[in-house]
Amino acid sequence: MKSLQVKVTVLATVITAVLIGLAGTLMLTAQRRQIADQTADSSRVHYMCSSQNCVELRAQTTAPTPSALVRYASTEVRPELSMWPFTGLGETPYQVIGRGPHPDEELTLTVVYQAQQQLNNATLVLFGVLASITALVSVTVLAAASRVLRPVEAMRAEVAEINEHNLTRRVPVPSSDNEIARLGKTLNETLDRMHRAVEDTRRFVGDASHELRSPLAALRAELEIALSHPHLADWTTVVKAALEDAERLQELTTDLLLLARLDADALDRQDTVDLTAVVRREVSRRGTVTLEADDHVLVPGRQAQLSRLLGNLLDNAERHAGTAVVVRLRGGPSATLEVIDDGPGIPEADRERVFDRFTRLDEARTRAAGGAGLGLAIARRIATRHHGTLEATDAEGFRGIRFVATIPTGVPLPRKAAAQQRAGDEVWQFLNGSIVPTHGHIPEPRPAPGQELEWELIFGEHPPVPR
Repeated sequence: MKSLQVKVTVLATVITAVLIGLAGTLMLTAQRRQIADQTADSSRVHYMCSSQNCVELRAQTTAPTPSALVRYASTEVRPELSMWPFTGLGETPYQVIGRGPHPDEELTLTVVYQAQQQLNNATLVLFGVLASITALVSVTVLAAASRVLRPVEAMRAEVAEINEHNLTRRVPVPSSDNEIARLGKTLNETLDRMHRAVEDTRRFVGDASHELRSPLAALRAELEIALSHPHLADWTTVVKAALEDAERLQELTTDLLLLARLDADALDRQDTVDLTAVVRREVSRRGTVTLEADDHVLVPGRQAQLSRLLGNLLDNAERHAGTAVVVRLRGGPSATLEVIDDGPGIPEADRERVFDRFTRLDEARTRAAGGAGLGLAIARRIATRHHGTLEATDAEGFRGIRFVATIPTGVPLPRKAAAQQRAGDEVWQFLNGSIVPTHGHIPEPRPAPGQELEWELIFGEHPPVPR
């Protein structure tokens, strides 16, 4: 019995039958008592007895003058009626009660049979009525369940047809405002989210393949050309150029791994992070950043991830800034972190698109300046994992852009034991620029890196080109 419709119908029928059976039993019990009392009343006979005989006293007849030595007695027949509706003549026991003469046996059996027959007829009529009511309830519940579950079956059939090739299909939603309609709306909203997630994944895979293919193709071309003319190649230049491409591949794959982990993991382990210390440490690694920060702004979260969020915003700001980058941190119900630069800014139409993965605006598509287009996507994903937001707005007092991240403050969740720390946490520490030992001590920040050089892949002796 797998059908919910059948289960509901059977349950309703059983409950109705039990309730009606109890009510019918009570009614039959009362009916049996009433018939037995009526039979006893109708069969009762009164006598006036002397020492020689008994005279029946009848209504509307003259009774003989009683002598001094008489007594009055009565006799009645009380049947013990059975509620089984097919009890026949002679099967019903009875009692003759009283001190008068017993009535004729044939007459007594006739009285008892009539009483039993009356109860049998009442039982059959009541049984028929109750069975009809039970059947009517069953049919009504079956029809109602079928009507109620019909939209659910339509939703099920539609969902069964949806696969990875036709994610645009949606379930039909009834026009009524009830639980079924809300279920349909929720299913469609879930399908919308799944559709967007699948499309984002497909786009992410395509963009990642394209981004990985470019440095791999350049690296292969460099090595193939060098091997085809080994006597003409400047192997030092070739190796340095190959190393650059390998580093770019490493950075890209690390970012992809980071995004995959951000999408898959839940923020189930949080610490109390001094965001002021994180901001000051990150800013100290950069020489041209102005800092305005409140003291001891505490937020629940993971320090390495919050440091990566700020680092990505600063990388983006330094890449596009003209002369100044400003970082502001304010406390309150939510910590507000602002990164402002005086660069060319971002058109309002593109301020949401820049947070998409592998998105680079036209002026930032070169390998030297554009990056892979994952930094801002990672930063927003970290902000949302910390139940915060990251938006791009106009820069007040600048002609550039301002990125505003808000992180709610509050009591963090209890930290899990070190033995339960998930594998891969050291990736965050590595990306943050320092390795955090198991005892939680954070080493001093590394000094700012020197000027990086970009080498042109050309044969012969060619000097490095400053970046």
